[in-house]
Amino acid sequence: MRKLFLLLMAALALFSCSSGPKSEAEACLDFLYANMPQPDLAAHPYAYWQAHVEKTLEVRDRMGWNIPEREFRHFVLPLRVNNEPLDDFRTRYADTLCARVAGMTLAEAALEINHWCHEMATYQPSDGRTSSPLQTIQRGVGRCGEESVLAVAALRAAGIPARQVYTPRWAHTDDNHAWVEAWADGQWHFIGACEPEPRLDMAWFTGPVSRALILHTKVFGDYHGDEDVIQRTPCYTEINVIRGYVPARRSVVTVVDPAGKPVRDARVEFKIYNYGEYYTVASYQTDRQGRAALDMGCGDMVAWAAKGDRFGLTVIDGEAVTLTLDHRFGDRFGLDLDIVPPAEDPLPSGATEAEIARNAERLRAEDALREARPKGNAAVLDAFLAAHDDANARALVASLSEKDRGDVTRDVLEDAYAHIDGTFDPLRDCPRVDTEPLKPYFAELSALGLRSRPEIVEWVEANIVLDNERNPQGLRMSPVDVLHGGRADRKNRDIFYVALCRAGGLEEELNPLTGYASMDYEEGPAVATGVLDVNYAGADAPEYYYQFTLSQIFPSTGATRLCTVGEDSDHNPWNTVFPLSVEEGYYMLTSGKRLADGSVLSHVEFFTVEAGAGVAVPLVMRSAESRISVLGTMDADRFLSRTGRGYYLLAVLGERDEPSVHARRQLEALAPELAAWGRPVLIEKDEDGSIVEMLCRGCQRESRQKPVVAICDSFGRIVYFSQGYNTSLAEELKQVIPKL
Repeated sequence: MRKLFLLLMAALALFSCSSGPKSEAEACLDFLYANMPQPDLAAHPYAYWQAHVEKTLEVRDRMGWNIPEREFRHFVLPLRVNNEPLDDFRTRYADTLCARVAGMTLAEAALEINHWCHEMATYQPSDGRTSSPLQTIQRGVGRCGEESVLAVAALRAAGIPARQVYTPRWAHTDDNHAWVEAWADGQWHFIGACEPEPRLDMAWFTGPVSRALILHTKVFGDYHGDEDVIQRTPCYTEINVIRGYVPARRSVVTVVDPAGKPVRDARVEFKIYNYGEYYTVASYQTDRQGRAALDMGCGDMVAWAAKGDRFGLTVIDGEAVTLTLDHRFGDRFGLDLDIVPPAEDPLPSGATEAEIARNAERLRAEDALREARPKGNAAVLDAFLAAHDDANARALVASLSEKDRGDVTRDVLEDAYAHIDGTFDPLRDCPRVDTEPLKPYFAELSALGLRSRPEIVEWVEANIVLDNERNPQGLRMSPVDVLHGGRADRKNRDIFYVALCRAGGLEEELNPLTGYASMDYEEGPAVATGVLDVNYAGADAPEYYYQFTLSQIFPSTGATRLCTVGEDSDHNPWNTVFPLSVEEGYYMLTSGKRLADGSVLSHVEFFTVEAGAGVAVPLVMRSAESRISVLGTMDADRFLSRTGRGYYLLAVLGERDEPSVHARRQLEALAPELAAWGRPVLIEKDEDGSIVEMLCRGCQRESRQKPVVAICDSFGRIVYFSQGYNTSLAEELKQVIPKL
């Protein structure tokens, strides 16, 4: 019945597009249904969308912001911000937010709503599952992606156009970042999500963002604006907004064959080195002249191109570069690449010292409000464990991540607990498969009566339509939504397959290396495997994801896929990863050493893994010894009584700001290395700002932003300096300390 209902609703939406005059609400519903990804269609009934459209139109009439139709359709009406599960945030909080900003201008309202968001949540790193706005409020914390989802949802709920902006990967340090743009006074302005400042276009990340290579946002529907378009999909338009922040260039890559002839329709991927891999941020096909182009910041990217049986890669370091397809898939070779990020040039802020001081006082009051508000999910967990005071219940709760325990619902726990037969087995009884929304599924899927893998595969093939077109963003679906909707892309079908196996009493999980199910529905058992080992002679222990990665190359398309090893948050030294059993095929092993200035000495090895055979390749970590130098000077006398003679680490950290949170965690992770170094470590409050002033002035830095981490000596020389947002801090210090 659910599947029939979804089909009827989709047909109704299509029919309404061709019928006579329709109301504004009907036109809005037409727009949503025409561009809606399959997971949203399957998870929410028509009444859900109708209620949200009605609330959105009510807010538009009440607030009278006079928003242009294009901005309203694409940046107010849609509920989806990124890859979060949709909830009832808008209908629950729209009235509250509208009342809070009544009588304000758009600019004033945007700033005020960000203060409301800060009352609801603050920054805390977490795993890759994105919480919904209501889940973030419930937990009171979120990573930058979740904070920005909350802030965009709040702005849109009050009728203000808003969008989430991402740097998919930083160029000068590992990781990424997300923030918010709000539309006011006829243009877009940026704000730090849940991190209010006294003015628009002001945030702690103005220094890092000046070093960005690409900044993008996914716009719901087929959007046509002034921005550079990265891609158009059936559900969203991805645009590049880099020119709104920094001086940018349009870099043109011309792909040629070994004879120098331009290659048409070659696949070109623009990649940023980050977390040990060349991460693709844009992909195009070359035109008749063999060209593909991208607006980007003034630093280095890596270009990868492929067509037929040939490929090539090179560094993009200017407005024009020629890339020769000088290798064949299957070639065995290695290659060094030196990659330089853009220089830092922080965006200016016009706020006065008085405005900054008043804002800081207000932030402290908001911190107190947030900390006093009840948060978390303890009541749900306590009630469940009180009702089932046994080892299985405790093991079930323990099998969930910290974030899952923060928002899991009682019905999910009860459904999983009732499924346990004997002793809890995480591969059979845990409700979590990947990062899909947690909904009860064991009872409903078990009722299908499927108890063996062959019959489960047969049932999935017969009942779940494979649709890889209507979920271009790769949104996750709960198993029950796949069951009710009757269609899914490959990833969600594989999650459903794992859930069906578990519901049938079988141990199953997604393949930890590929991220997909171990059973290929169309071709039977998985392809043959071989064994990959590496040769590494260094005394250190490079870690997967942080200093090196493995990617499989698919010659048929020229695409690459990162191999997952463990979890992103785990530290996996090379000798615990290899030897590694992998599918037969062509691979590249990428490694890199990031230097203190953000540049990277990278190396990549290309090789083939044959079925039933083993291969050993070198893991190359290039030397950076020549890069250590004196960066500046400072007054060492004020610290001499605590440091003695020689080198020491000096850190000045902020309190709750995101860069300081990262710096504190990085230094904590480095504790063993700092202890082995044996030199003093000074953590200073620097309430008057004099230490930051001294260090920044000594290294000729204009910014006085915390955190600042430096290695100095008793002669006043500064040989290492890090300021602001730097998720590579620990790795950089690991390189510098042994050389002192």
